[in-house]
Amino acid sequence: MRESRIRPAGVLAVAVLSAACDTGGDSGLALRSEVRDSAEITIVENARPATGSRLDWRVGDAPAVSIGLRGGDEAYQFYGVEDATRLADGRIVVADAGSSELRVFSAEGGHVVSLGGVGEGPGEFAQFDPETVSVWPGDSIAGASWWRGQVVIFDADGNHGRTATLGGARFSLLGVMPGGDILAKPGLPVGMQFGAGGSTLRRQEAEFAVVRPTGEIRASVGTQAGDEWFFSPSSPSARLHPFGRSVLATVWGPLAVVTANDRYEIRAYDADGMLAKIVRREHELRVPTQAELDAVLEESWADRSAEDQERLRGMAEGMTLVEFFPAFAALLSDPLGYLWVREYRFPEQVGSIWTVFDADGRVQGFVEMPRDLELFEIGEDYILGGTTDEVGVERVQLRALDRAAG
Repeated sequence: MRESRIRPAGVLAVAVLSAACDTGGDSGLALRSEVRDSAEITIVENARPATGSRLDWRVGDAPAVSIGLRGGDEAYQFYGVEDATRLADGRIVVADAGSSELRVFSAEGGHVVSLGGVGEGPGEFAQFDPETVSVWPGDSIAGASWWRGQVVIFDADGNHGRTATLGGARFSLLGVMPGGDILAKPGLPVGMQFGAGGSTLRRQEAEFAVVRPTGEIRASVGTQAGDEWFFSPSSPSARLHPFGRSVLATVWGPLAVVTANDRYEIRAYDADGMLAKIVRREHELRVPTQAELDAVLEESWADRSAEDQERLRGMAEGMTLVEFFPAFAALLSDPLGYLWVREYRFPEQVGSIWTVFDADGRVQGFVEMPRDLELFEIGEDYILGGTTDEVGVERVQLRALDRAAG
């Protein structure tokens, strides 16, 4: 594996920009950004927006389309929704890992066809795949077979076109870049061992790459610090740390964003794997407390039996506190060139707040999203996400996004 190439240092050019903010509690304060070029890399430094810096964009209070039922037609029953996307004609494609299918629904939410299924034949997926679904050039549909390191492509009518193995099955589809190249994330991981001195926290390195549509690696973007795991010193078990840091990635216009969330810094690469842009935002790292960790663990076990709770407490015994909470929690981009960054939600917080950056990396303000909706996609005038109700019924919902509100 090679590190991303960084060009030699060059001349600095600095520009200071500000935009008046009149969106609420702290109106009148400026959104401050500083943009400079260093070694042909654009670096954008942003002040943290004031608490009241809300964009006048509104998300619909109720879903315009809701897909998913508790009983009845099995085509509307989901068993592990991993992702969803909306096609140009309004159809919605859902990646349901429980059935190993891509399910296609009309713009109104009616079931049209189910693609894939478990198997090793053309157009089929491994069990617990597909993991993601993306629009493929030419109005086709691409599903990710993570276990096999493959991308499975169907045409607009649902016919299987071809299957490509990504980087010798080392990678899985994360998103499609404008030229048709694939932003690919690590495929099936290898086992992890305790760190030096028996450390209970361990992060496995993760390599991302830009892969050609045929499956060959075009460029690696280097190795990143991956998810943060806790290894129990008293049992042969490991679990993701509740406050663990991770590496996040998305396609942002012509760039591939691959960045760890240890601090508020977003690193974006071009299709050749070269670092092209760094976007930073002021952020104060916060240290978690043992009381916060204990409360989150107990809440996560609340619905389990007394026997299970006791077993889980044993597995979590001695869990190490991470150094800092993550700086942010999720990344998405939209077709208008905005990058959306979900703020990390501390244990006492209830909202889902996203910071929006423009195509140049300048902060625009905050947008609040429905907390119980896991976002899969942000369109020009809609959001698409998944939710699970109190009895475990999964639904995929589309809601209106009004950018001209107010």
